[in-house]
Amino acid sequence: MSATNRSERGGDGYDFFATPAWCVDRIEEAIGPIAGAVLEPSCGDGAIVRAMASRRGSREWTTVDVRPEAEADITADFTWMGCPELGSRRFDWAIGNPPYSHAEAFVRAALARCDVVVMLLRLNWLASEGRADFLREHTPSVYVLPNRPSFTGEGTDATDYAWMAWGLDGPPAVRILASTPAHLRVTRLA
Repeated sequence: MSATNRSERGGDGYDFFATPAWCVDRIEEAIGPIAGAVLEPSCGDGAIVRAMASRRGSREWTTVDVRPEAEADITADFTWMGCPELGSRRFDWAIGNPPYSHAEAFVRAALARCDVVVMLLRLNWLASEGRADFLREHTPSVYVLPNRPSFTGEGTDATDYAWMAWGLDGPPAVRILASTPAHLRVTRLA
C-alpha cells in the first residue's frame, strides 16, 4: 500500500506495493520471532516471506494472493466468504501488507483464522469513523515505524506507517520502533 504514485503502481486495481525488508526486520525485533503456522494473506511478490527467510524461528508458510501472477500457494480472494480454499485451517500468525482499500476486510478475515494478526497499515488507518466501532472492540497494539518506507525504491512515501497487531499478550499499547539507517532503507527491498 502506498499513498504516493497511485497511478503508476497501484492503478491495476490490486493496490500492490512490495514491503521493504527493513520494515519486517523492525517488527520482528519488537515482538520476537514469528513462528509456527504463518499465513500471508496478500503475499504479492513474496517480499515479507523473503524478508523473514533468514531470521530465526521455524515457520510453515501459507501464502494467498488474488493476483494470478503472484507466486502464492493459493490464488484466491482472502476476504471472500472466509477463503474457502483454506478449508477450516487455523494459523498461529498472519502477517501482511494488505491493500489499503480492503485492509479492514483483511484484518477481520485474519482474526477469524489466526491467533495473532500483524498488518502493515497507514498510521491514519486508526482515524476512521467507519472503523471506529471495530477498533473499539478490536484495539490493536501499534508499532510505529519512525522512518517512512519507500514502496518503489525511489524516495519515501507521503504518509506514516505502523505495524498493527492483534492477539499479542498484554493490553494494546503504542510503541515506536527502532530507526533504520538511511542506507538500509534505500537499498534493502526484499
